[in-house]
Amino acid sequence: MRSIRGTLVAILVTLALGLTTTACTGVFAKVAVKAVARGAPAAAPFFSEALRLGTDTLVGEALGLEGGTKKGDQPGLYGGSRNKTGCAKSKLARFLKDPAHRRKAAEWARVQGIDVDDIEGFVKRLTPVVLRNDTLVKNHDYKKGKAVAFDALLEAGIAVLVDLYGKPVVQCSCGNPLGAFEHDVDKADVTFKGESKKWTSYDREKVVKIEPTEVKSEVKSYQLVDVDRQDAGIVRLPGTDGTRDEPLPDDPGTQDAEVAVPTVTDMPVEEATQILTAQGLKVQTDSGLSGSDGASVSAAPGTVLGQSPAADEQVAKGTTVTLTVAPGAEPSMTESPSPSSSSPPSSSSSPTDDTGTAIDTGTTMVIALADAPVRESPSSTSSQLSHVTAGGQYPATCYGSGETTNAHGSMSDIWVQLSLKSGGFGWVTATALQEDPAAGGLGQC
Repeated sequence: MRSIRGTLVAILVTLALGLTTTACTGVFAKVAVKAVARGAPAAAPFFSEALRLGTDTLVGEALGLEGGTKKGDQPGLYGGSRNKTGCAKSKLARFLKDPAHRRKAAEWARVQGIDVDDIEGFVKRLTPVVLRNDTLVKNHDYKKGKAVAFDALLEAGIAVLVDLYGKPVVQCSCGNPLGAFEHDVDKADVTFKGESKKWTSYDREKVVKIEPTEVKSEVKSYQLVDVDRQDAGIVRLPGTDGTRDEPLPDDPGTQDAEVAVPTVTDMPVEEATQILTAQGLKVQTDSGLSGSDGASVSAAPGTVLGQSPAADEQVAKGTTVTLTVAPGAEPSMTESPSPSSSSPPSSSSSPTDDTGTAIDTGTTMVIALADAPVRESPSSTSSQLSHVTAGGQYPATCYGSGETTNAHGSMSDIWVQLSLKSGGFGWVTATALQEDPAAGGLGQC
């Protein structure tokens, strides 16, 4: 009897110890995370910071969006300075291509999941941005010829390069490759020490980790907060270095709030677009194939047959709603009037060439890569008449040259003329459109 009782006690003690161990190492486990402050030198960088690959930016005491997991294309997630290069991509690629750094390049490429010979093309497609939230990543030191991974919290204001899916992959100042933080945000146990002592703006409720967009869904444009101008934003195209930025009239960082998607099915696409954009949502259209279902056969051309996300779904402002539209006649331009101006173009006549001969204004549909202003003339300093919305389709009439003004002054640029719903024409810089304007059958204005 005594031996049986002793055995039972031993079993109970073992179970209790097992449960305790599980609780400590499982559900309640924390993950050690090393804080990396803005401007602090890396302990074992891939590249000497004397190379000046990138410069961090003071973004102020107020952090960006609410904390948690964010998609890499969320408006306002990142910041930037208009027409300024935040990371020297060409210098980074040259360093990695140097035969003297072959071993380091091989480790860098291994972390990125690419072949060492693909580094130059990979770097070319990256986009420089500035973190607006303290951000969890998997960082890498370079020690004894190897990339050594460690979980890190990068302070807001650190310059990074992001890939085509919006995920940070390089810390600019030291060139260290970055990967995804593989744990929940609330599991991070951050250690501040040395030159990375706790910064005054640190708020554990504002810490984020960033997930890439869905596979095969590359970011079409980044809506950045302008870190140099209050309440302003920037549109930056993937792979560009900041020299082709376009301004946004509003701060995209205010788009973190969620909204319920309105019901717009069975409406004309123009009306549906106005309703969605009024809620701070973006719109792109997809033609319903005639004959694929009963609705697409019987619906009037331009009628919304379906929408994604669905009606009443809660989404962040700035989310793109895809409208399936009944095929038929070409849709008219669906831009909404600019808040700053509702006046129509100064002329509603057809465009002419230098000899006064009328140009054929047959509609060639183009797709906007980014939100951009529609101008009265092909100049970034002319009056704004309206705007185009990223993902929207618009009828283009012709293309011509004009001026774009940036930090270096005026420079020649290509502009595309669009037909307006209100009659007449407006101009949009070609950098905001998907195609080379000269390649889509457009005539020169």
